[in-house]
Parts: sequence; structure tokens; C-alpha cells
Amino acid sequence: MIKIENLTININKLSVEEDELLDSQIPSVVRDELVSTLRIISEDSRFSGQTVIIPDDCEKYGFTEGEFDLPELLEFLADMLE
Repeated sequence: MIKIENLTININKLSVEEDELLDSQIPSVVRDELVSTLRIISEDSRFSGQTVIIPDDCEKYGFTEGEFDLPELLEFLADMLE
């Protein structure tokens, strides 16, 4: 089961075009930021060996019941969003 305590993720703004800052509302930019964040978190060693349990009533949202490796699940979600 996953247990996260005191997790802080700092994301600094980069020098990019004005419309691609982290506070952008452009859907493609927001999606890219989410994909990048999921990939960064999935590589964090603190999550290695942790699992997520998805109950059977989540099938209506497209998730299969079961216990899944957290880093692999985050990578999967990033792949689906990309």
C-alpha cells in the first residue's frame, strides 16, 4: 500500500516562450507538464517497491482491479497522456 509523507516537488520556471510558462492554460502545455511530472516522480527511488491497490469499483473509470507497482503505474499514465 502506498504511504507518502512529507513529499515536496519543486519545479522551476525555465526560460521559454511567454506562452509556455508553467502557469500556462494551453492544454498541450499543461499535458506536457503533467507527463513530465509523472515521469520525474516515477523515477524517484523513494517510490521503488511501493504499490497502489485499485479496488474493483474503479473499473468504471477504466482501471482494472488489482495491486500495481507505483512507478510502473505512473509511467503507464504518462504514456497514455503523451
